[in-house]
Amino acid sequence: MTEDGTIFKRYPYRVSFNGCDLGILAGMPAIRVSRRCREMRLYDDAGGDEEAAEIVDARATVEVTSCDIATALGLVAAFSVGDNVLADERCGELVLAPPAESGGGTLCFPRAALLPDLEYEPRSDNHRAKLTFRARPDENGTLFSFA
Repeated sequence: MTEDGTIFKRYPYRVSFNGCDLGILAGMPAIRVSRRCREMRLYDDAGGDEEAAEIVDARATVEVTSCDIATALGLVAAFSVGDNVLADERCGELVLAPPAESGGGTLCFPRAALLPDLEYEPRSDNHRAKLTFRARPDENGTLFSFA
């Protein structure tokens, strides 16, 4: 907990995807995590049982608003009709890091894919590009880490 009583602080997060720096975000990222569980009843040799729920699927959607228009447009422009946007070769590490001096935690999605969606209004005074990423668990089952 911070001195002012809040649990989390807002930072101007810096985002990188697959080593490509998207710069400092124009606002806070929107993160939605969903997990699907398979419910079951486990029985032991003594005749006892207990309920269990095993995670069988996990996904996250991360929306970021970048001020680095050229990089954002370049990433989305690389898509073509017929592309498999979730293919392993399109996946990479998505990192949201606060300023070093903040002492805040870094959020890392090891297997994220950029979706071809883009929100951008070039006529506005504040140029911003909104990008959407979808994350899935890596080979170790890790959806994201926060440290």
